[in-house]
Amino acid sequence: MIRLIYKKIIKPILFLFPADDVHTYFLKKGSLLGRFNFSKSLVKKFFLHKNESLEENVVGIDFTNPIGLAAGFDYDADLIDILPSVGFGFHTIGTVTYLPYAGNPKPMLGRLPQSKSLLVNKGFKSMGLLSVLKKINKRRKEIPLGLSIGSTNQPYKKIEEMIDDICASFQMALREDYFDYFELNISCPNLINVENLKDKFDEPIGLGMLLNKLSYLGINRPLFIKMYLEKSEESTLKLCEVANTYKFVSGFIFSNLVKDRSNPAFDKEEIENAGRGNFSGKPTEKITNNLISAVYKKYKDRFVIIGCGGVFTGADAYEKIKRGATLIQMITGMIYEGPSQIGNINKELATLLKKDGYKNIKEAVGSYK
Repeated sequence: MIRLIYKKIIKPILFLFPADDVHTYFLKKGSLLGRFNFSKSLVKKFFLHKNESLEENVVGIDFTNPIGLAAGFDYDADLIDILPSVGFGFHTIGTVTYLPYAGNPKPMLGRLPQSKSLLVNKGFKSMGLLSVLKKINKRRKEIPLGLSIGSTNQPYKKIEEMIDDICASFQMALREDYFDYFELNISCPNLINVENLKDKFDEPIGLGMLLNKLSYLGINRPLFIKMYLEKSEESTLKLCEVANTYKFVSGFIFSNLVKDRSNPAFDKEEIENAGRGNFSGKPTEKITNNLISAVYKKYKDRFVIIGCGGVFTGADAYEKIKRGATLIQMITGMIYEGPSQIGNINKELATLLKKDGYKNIKEAVGSYK
């Protein structure tokens, strides 16, 4: 019923307004709701779904369910207090950068409803890591919390400067014991800071340079690398092999945004009228799923895979899990289906596990035939 109300009444009204404004509105309202126990309890009553079959321990972290909020929505840590009540099993803040960046020129967000996609052109909009850490101020956590770190969106003369910027963020974040895991976002396609660089992080040499520098920082929490989407399986596996030599890399997130506007998942009229930026949602799904399968097939348990892209239903999440993802992240599905969809997905996952004879979700990981 809640999902129906959202899709038939609330969403049509929200979609009359610019996506940037609606996003800001919900960050403010979510922050407000999270301040009061009454509102959190009310949200839990309508949205939260728990099931023991969804509980798992991954890289030493306990998750009540595998569905997390991906980086790119709560980039300045406004929703720490409310997201557990909505039903998420974990939550990534960011992507956060060392220095503040106001974001690319508006519009930074757009909607492609027929394509079930969002246009994204934020370019690592961030208030800066120091301000985010002050804002968090050791607030109580109910679910695992991660921090996505990327390079400040500014021009660099050489890749070493970009690496130093990322390392400065990690050094600052590592002084805090607040975060359960880190994400290293090397794959945002909306940046101005990589255009003139000879070496880049999507190439084995560039990624190796970055990970080598990070290896000296003593990273003592799980680290996941958010990977490019539109790389061939061969190129992706080469990048994974570079990461394989660094034991502090726990896994990968597959994947980031679609750039190719000829992707067959796009509605032709929508994509022709889309502005500057790249795309989330269903156009990412097929490629992401294939990359998950390829990496899991080669590395099995060496890397934990977080599946991200095109998750709208429990069946969508379950396919990624069967292909080799242990955890799932989403944003676009929540925006189109409503926040109640988080609980619905968890409920559907529990049903699918039971149907297939699994007692726990970890048994289903990599079971795709």
